[in-house]
Amino acid sequence: MVEPYTSPAWSGLAIDLLIHIVHLLELPEALAFRAVCPLWRSASTAAAGGPCTRQTPWLVSLVTDSPRGSVSSKFRNLLDQKTYQVSFPRGKAVALCGASHGWLVVANELPDLVLYDPFAMTTILLPPITGFSKCIEGVYGDDGNIEGYRYLFYRAGDATHDVVSPGMNFYDKVVLSGSPSAGSGAIALVVHTHGKHFSFARVGGISSWRLLVSMTERNDEDIFADVVHHRGSRFYTLTMRGILVSFNFRRRNPDRELIIGKDDKNAIMRYLVSTPWGHLLQIRVIFDTNQKNGFTVEIDRVDLKSRRLVGLTPTEALQRHTLFLGQNSPSVLSTDKFLELRPDCIYFTTPRLMNETAYGNRYNRWSGVKVYDLKKQTLEAAFPWRGENCGRASNPLEVWFTPSQFPYKTFSASLPSLYDSH
Repeated sequence: MVEPYTSPAWSGLAIDLLIHIVHLLELPEALAFRAVCPLWRSASTAAAGGPCTRQTPWLVSLVTDSPRGSVSSKFRNLLDQKTYQVSFPRGKAVALCGASHGWLVVANELPDLVLYDPFAMTTILLPPITGFSKCIEGVYGDDGNIEGYRYLFYRAGDATHDVVSPGMNFYDKVVLSGSPSAGSGAIALVVHTHGKHFSFARVGGISSWRLLVSMTERNDEDIFADVVHHRGSRFYTLTMRGILVSFNFRRRNPDRELIIGKDDKNAIMRYLVSTPWGHLLQIRVIFDTNQKNGFTVEIDRVDLKSRRLVGLTPTEALQRHTLFLGQNSPSVLSTDKFLELRPDCIYFTTPRLMNETAYGNRYNRWSGVKVYDLKKQTLEAAFPWRGENCGRASNPLEVWFTPSQFPYKTFSASLPSLYDSH
């Protein structure tokens, strides 16, 4: 007599296979995976700390339910369009200043910069705001406690600002050279004071920021538009007028080198992108009344040897990849691997650094989080309309964030802080 066939139980799969499966999942899928049974939960815990082989960026937005800052944020996933609530540990966040190598960069209520891994619930303090000693100074009360700050580069430099406001206005963008958890001596670069200054510090190093460039010293109307880490120890900065400069951090005193002088393009926004295939790209957003959406996006490859820009077609530029831009370090993902993403498209968050004269044009239709299709030249909302207004993001409230590792062994402890808010 033939025994009846019984299919193996899913709970009986080998744990090595389950761990491999977990590393292929997006975080919402991993949360559901973890809830299946005790064995799958154990596999999820064992997978913690491993590399994420498949993670699309999350849109992180601050919850601004208090004028004195926020203690939580909303994580919106592109795949399921759901929103998850994530709490900030130890203090409030008043601004999102960047996202790089799996870490968020936030300004707290002091307002100092803090690196934060939201899934490991780990924080790393960067040098305090008073470490920008050439740009800002603290104002202290008789009890020795800080009461406010005074900017040193304005003519009305004697005006005192409250403790919170510099966090919303002083920082423009923060970029890291690498993961600070890798023990590689990561460098943090900061564009600050409305794009006029550029400073750096080593993560875990001395408690001050070193000013590299100040555009206020020569009364220059230009501002920094973007900064990116590209190839080894080099960072590249780009101004709104198109001046491209490299900084090599191999030595204690970084070497500075002019790559390209200003161009004649009147761009609203400019970005730099380091691609997985080794190219350095410059992206220009240009106001164009001939386009239905009011904008044209141009992409050039920076030829570092000849020091010139090489124009690219939409197909050549992104090579069927999707690009996420804003205050984050650019994320470039292949649509062959991430089938849900749209090829040759760019997802933008509300800009912080911009040509304010052009951006303020009354025909400007740019508001909130947008996706631009390079081939179709269309601009549309990346998410359902949320009531965003046009204008400069004076208080940075949203950024693209890509986890670099599957949640650590503290993942189970952090589960209560991560929940679907729908």
